[in-house]
Amino acid sequence: GIGVDTHMHRIFNDLKWVDSKTPEKTREQLEGWLPRQKWGEVNWLWVGFGQEVQQQKEKTLRKALACSDPKEALVLIGTLKMDVKKEGKKFGLEEEIEKALSDE
Repeated sequence: GIGVDTHMHRIFNDLKWVDSKTPEKTREQLEGWLPRQKWGEVNWLWVGFGQEVQQQKEKTLRKALACSDPKEALVLIGTLKMDVKKEGKKFGLEEEIEKALSDE
């Protein structure tokens, strides 16, 4: 099955992929709609992403700014409860973040 730790539980609820109170309920809900062949990918992809968003904020922001759609990437990161403007200021990325978020 899908391994869901506390961090993944929070992320999937923040993304509104599930509506659950415990990691076990999150796992059950994910397994209820995610195709079985994707279960393995979910673990390595989201565990790594969740760790990076929480522990390597500058790296995450720089990746978002360098991607093909920085505005969407920054919005996604914000959905996961990172204050992108506040964190960007810490790393001297204020102008780049403002520009990306204002681009239509």
